[in-house]
Formats: sequence, C-alpha cells, structure tokens
Amino acid sequence: MTSDRTAYANRRRALIESLAGKAFIAYNYEHSDHATLRYLTGFTGEGTLLLSGDDGVLLTDSRYTEQAKREVGELRVHEGRDWMAKDAAAEILARGLEAVAFAARRVTYSWFDALRKLGEFALVDVADPTNDLRAVKTESEIESLRKAAALADSAFGELLPELRVGMNEADIALRLEWLMRTAGSDGVAFDTNVSCAENTALNHYNPALGRRSLRRGDLLLFDFGACVDGYRSDITRTVSVGPATKQAREIYDIVLRANMEAISAVRAGATGIDVDGVARKIIADAGYGDRFGHGLGHGIGLEVHERPSLSTLSKDTLAAGMVATIEPGIYIPGFGGVRIEDDVVVTETGCEVITAFPKDRLMEVGT
Repeated sequence: MTSDRTAYANRRRALIESLAGKAFIAYNYEHSDHATLRYLTGFTGEGTLLLSGDDGVLLTDSRYTEQAKREVGELRVHEGRDWMAKDAAAEILARGLEAVAFAARRVTYSWFDALRKLGEFALVDVADPTNDLRAVKTESEIESLRKAAALADSAFGELLPELRVGMNEADIALRLEWLMRTAGSDGVAFDTNVSCAENTALNHYNPALGRRSLRRGDLLLFDFGACVDGYRSDITRTVSVGPATKQAREIYDIVLRANMEAISAVRAGATGIDVDGVARKIIADAGYGDRFGHGLGHGIGLEVHERPSLSTLSKDTLAAGMVATIEPGIYIPGFGGVRIEDDVVVTETGCEVITAFPKDRLMEVGT
C-alpha cells in the first residue's frame, strides 16, 4: 500500500511539474473524469481534486467521505455539499492561488463559469495533462492490462461453444459479460458490441437495440473488454455462424493481413500515422479503401480511448510502455463487416501482443 501511495504522490508531482508549477483542479461528476482522479489519488468516487505544489485536497460529500479516506491515504479529504464550485473556490482562495490550471477537454462551461465568478483567481485552460502523463504505462499498469486481456480472452473462449443459430445478439452480449465478471473482471471495459449479419457493418452497434437472431451464414462480430484495477482491455474478433461465405473469407483474410502487418510495424519511434498507413495501404490495395473509415487504433488504460492515436490525423510518436489497440476493419453496408482487434505493448524493438485469442482463420461457430 505504501508503494501505491508513493506512486500517486509521484504522479501528482509530475503533473504539477508539467504545468510549470501551476496549481491544478479536476472534478469527477457522474463519471465525467474518473480517470484523472483515480490516476492521481486512487479515488473512485465523485469529487474535486485541487493540487498546489506538494499540497492537495480532495473535496467530496458525505456519500464518499469514508470511501475517500480509505482510498486516498494521506491526502486531505474535505466533506461539503458544494464541492464542485463554492468549496473548491474557498480552498483556492485559502491558499492565495492566483491561477489554477484545468483540463479543458474534461469540464463543462457551466462549471467553469460558476467557479470563475467565485474568486479573484485565473482559470488557465490546458488540453488534458493527465492523459499525456498516462500515455506511457508503468509495469504495474501493464500487468493490470495483461490480466484484463487474459480475462477477456478466456471468457470468449468459454462463450463460443455455447453459440447456436436462433440466439440473439443481446442475450449473447449478456452471457459474455457474465463470463468476464465471474472470472474476476471489475466490470465491462465499455458497452459490449455483439452484432451479426448486416449489423456487423455498424462500428458501435448496441445489441440491446437490435436483438437480431443468429442465422447460418451470418458474420458475427464481438467487440468487448474486461477491467482489472480500473485498467481495460479492448478486443474484437469476427466469426461466421456456420459455413462462411466466399466474400466473408476474402474480407477476413485482408483484414487479418492488415492487422498482422500493422502489429509488425509497431515499435518505439514509429508514428501513429505510419503504423496506420501500413494497414490502410493493404486494405486500399485490395479495393476496400473506402470501407475502412476509422483510425487503426488508440491507447487504452484507465479509459478505453487514451493516447496514443494511430490514425491519419495522429500527432503521436510511439514510445516504449505505451499500450494501444490495432483494429483494422472492412465494412460493407447491407452485407456486414470484419474487424480484428488486438492490444499491444510498445517496446523499443517491436511490441508485445497481450490479446491471445486465435485469429488465424475465420472460425465457424454454432454448427
């Protein structure tokens, strides 16, 4: 536990240094910025964090007071009813702070407007400083991500033999989530996508809204993840219900090659644009360039979308210790889509693939 507290203190210190000594404020309200508070303190509830120099205070209300004291250790906890604005402003004024930085991507204008009216201090917007700090993971963070990936792999392996024609997407998603939870996952990493047939062409499909039943010959796509100590895996596998069609096999083989070649291109020093380009060229050369619209991948950690970005618009250069997804896809409206997604840890000379469920062929299930 002491080492955990030291790690949080070191993260807070690194954040303040990155802000050239400015104080920093962040809040989590209804999951608005859970990652920042958890990364800097270990706190998993709702509240506001104010940091200045080596000093810090966590403001929350009676629902979370005891939880906060348990989770944040030596950091001072203040209980109040208006921790988002009045209590936060009072703490800023008590410290005589002239300027406080905040993550502009994480707050609402109403919060900003309320706080700036409560005192003679400047609020300085920065993009998302803790997201930058979180991009390179420690070994303990990577180990949590490995465990989350292994839990997802294991649950998926248990699920596949149970699949039968006539089962619907929503029930299958629920069963997969149950398998991950009973295996030890903290929860699901994000809303589970189980889609079949033409629904597989929808990148962020919600099976509860469709509930389509499986039929022979359907493509069946799973996009899901487990969660360990707050760290999330993100894996996609596509299979066929019964014998696969010729078109499905063709698309699958193209996406698989794009996935594997992109993984081979991952290493410290490679840019997000370059790695994305490897997969994108393979798909374009096969005649499906206009059917791969999203980026190749994204960082994962306490959130399912973090730095780095791997896309045509990326500004990131990969560094050892970053963890990202590699997820090329081809999507044909009215027919369906194939996506194959793995999680990789960047190393100096390549990467470690931490998602292990087989992908070497288009598997046939439900037979």
